Amino acid sequence: MRDLLTGYEVNEATWFYLSSLLIAAVFFRFGRIWSLRNVDVLLLLSLSPGLLLVDPEQLGVVLVEQPDRYHFLQTLGTTWLFGGAGLVLVRLLCDPLFKRRPLIEPNLAAQGLVFLAVSAFAFLMAKVVVEPPSSAAQTAVTQGEKMLRRQDVPQTAGGATSTAAGAAATAVVEVVAPPRGAWKDRARIRELAARIIPMIAHLAVVVGLYLVGRMHFGDRRQGVAMATLYLLVPCTSYAVGEVEHVLPAAFCIWAFVCVRRPLVAGSLMGAACGSLVLLPVFLALLPLWFVFYERKRGMLFVLALVVVGGALQVGVLALTSPDVPEFSGRLQRAVQTVVNEFAGETIAEGNDSNGGVWNETNLAYRIPVIVVFVVLLGGLTIWPRRKTLEHLISHTAALVVATQFWYSHQGGVYVLWYLPLLLLVVFRPRLASVAVRGSGDPGAGWYEPIGSHVPVGTGLGRGATRLRN
Repeated sequence: MRDLLTGYEVNEATWFYLSSLLIAAVFFRFGRIWSLRNVDVLLLLSLSPGLLLVDPEQLGVVLVEQPDRYHFLQTLGTTWLFGGAGLVLVRLLCDPLFKRRPLIEPNLAAQGLVFLAVSAFAFLMAKVVVEPPSSAAQTAVTQGEKMLRRQDVPQTAGGATSTAAGAAATAVVEVVAPPRGAWKDRARIRELAARIIPMIAHLAVVVGLYLVGRMHFGDRRQGVAMATLYLLVPCTSYAVGEVEHVLPAAFCIWAFVCVRRPLVAGSLMGAACGSLVLLPVFLALLPLWFVFYERKRGMLFVLALVVVGGALQVGVLALTSPDVPEFSGRLQRAVQTVVNEFAGETIAEGNDSNGGVWNETNLAYRIPVIVVFVVLLGGLTIWPRRKTLEHLISHTAALVVATQFWYSHQGGVYVLWYLPLLLLVVFRPRLASVAVRGSGDPGAGWYEPIGSHVPVGTGLGRGATRLRN
């Protein structure tokens, strides 16, 4: 981008102001200031300053030069993120109370939304190309390359899904650019592969949001609006190259795209669990989704999640271990690492390295937070007994947000985990807002339970329930 536009550079603070103005112009309801949509827009924008403050170097504050100011801004940013996540959690828990969900059109025509989305995506991907790849992406590619060559990897620093993605990206680069000429340099191949992973992940989120709007909400324009807002929110730009931030969200969104197929949804959710570095926190969603599907479909979902998640972890360890005894030992250590991380035994004193809120001095307060999370999980799983897609979207988003409060590794920073889910809640219409495509066919936005007790959609066999005009 700097080669095309001389002197082109937009820092993080400037992008926050520019994107906020764009978001307000397109999505803010100026005709009705006190509306739920405006509250949601303000909530989305309120998360971005926390991500700026938690990494003071983005604001020009260097640890070596200004240590006191650096630590103050980092603490302020962590507190800001926790406060913002708390407000978002309250909003999500109150979502079932908002019975009137009129269809709210953006302040821009559909063609303009598409143009804005394509432009924003191009600028974000330009940032991925210009800036150095993140350490997580580089680690995923390095481990993936060794996995392809069956080389020994002493310790896997990333998630199994990230390693598999790194292997796939490396294989694609080697096919497209054979190792000859300038591409003989392995470092150049690794760098390109490390840039491909976040690009594909963000593209998957954008396409997934559009498909949810088209297939489940019955409105393509709402899908385009969700994708556009995802690309414009400053949080996306700040973590655009962070694989461990966007990869779980991509798989989770596609689980909603394929929500009518429990085997596929379970497989995607298993991949989301495998993409996390330390704790597979998305496993906490398993009871909620099982209750949503009920009985046989619920068992299919659980089976797919466990098989795919376990196969990814075991497969990566098997392909990077020199022999069977070493594989067995690494598998035991991987399980023990998850247990230690959940118990908080790996949290460093002071926690300066990862910017999280938890350290050895306040670790005891993490226990009641986990207890509250378990109570919340039980409550959202049990109530209501028969869940619809409305409940699944809001409850899933609420649980992912709630994990930020006890997740020990940079807790609160992973805004992209729940940002696409929050957008689904913000744009989700009621049944009255979904256009009926034909006599007796409610369309893809029909909000009935998709469990085994209710056949859904066209062509599901005898007994399928349909709406009448």
